[in-house]
Amino acid sequence: MRRVLILLLALLLLSACAAPAETEEAPPVPEAPEAAAPEEEALEDPGEETEDHVLLTLDAPLADGRTLRLEAFGRRADEYSYGVREVRVYDGDALIQTVQAREGIVSEGVEDSDYTDCWSTEDCMDELDLNFDGDTDFGLFAGRCNNMIPYYYWTWDREAGQYQFACILQGAEAHPESGETTAEYKSGSAGSQWVTEYYWPDGNGSLYLHRVERLVRDFQPDSGYLDVEREGAREVWLPREGDFLRPRPAEWSIEADLVLASREVPVYEGNGDGTVSYFTELWEFWDGEPQLVERKEYIP
Repeated sequence: MRRVLILLLALLLLSACAAPAETEEAPPVPEAPEAAAPEEEALEDPGEETEDHVLLTLDAPLADGRTLRLEAFGRRADEYSYGVREVRVYDGDALIQTVQAREGIVSEGVEDSDYTDCWSTEDCMDELDLNFDGDTDFGLFAGRCNNMIPYYYWTWDREAGQYQFACILQGAEAHPESGETTAEYKSGSAGSQWVTEYYWPDGNGSLYLHRVERLVRDFQPDSGYLDVEREGAREVWLPREGDFLRPRPAEWSIEADLVLASREVPVYEGNGDGTVSYFTELWEFWDGEPQLVERKEYIP
């Protein structure tokens, strides 16, 4: 019996040794993802913006109750600029006028361009009531410069029923409360002067010069020193009696064609003890000669 048990045990061991060893299945190898096709960059149609199209649309209310639609029509000149060639004027669906930008461009003696030069579509056209007649006038951004931007302006002519070229103004603003339209720009060496022109409309709605105010930062007063912390000397210049000076493209200059009427000068003086006194002097010019009419202390 013992021999039988030993024999059975031996057989069991032999069968266990002969059985194939169990192996773990290797994890499946993930398939390599297909290479994504490179995205094609959306190429702009080179003709899409370089061809003339509508750059900006503005509504232009008139005093008679109508509202015209102004469409600035032009193109993208390059990466940094746009140009307007014409403004199409619509009354409802009817095209009643096409204003050529060239009319303003040639007024400055430029003959080689039909387009204005602007850095964005939003700024290419502006509107305001330039002469306070209740009709909306408009201007076209004339050109980029390191100064206040000049605009070519057209005003609405009621009798003709269309826009007429009027003038060129920099930094134009209409002031209904005073009935004045102003233009502002820097002048002088390194922008040392700041000029504000004041215009009134005549009976025909055309602007004429009323006065010029000039802020001068390089002026040397007769006494003391110019207080540049208070900006500079403020001058008022007036047209000569009987002169009606128009905005650009009319040609005139402050020194040659206007008369200096007054100058307000902020000055300071040393007192000899390390302290400083401040004054405001008002000078008026009688027959071209300066007269000190007021000198009052200024306390900063």
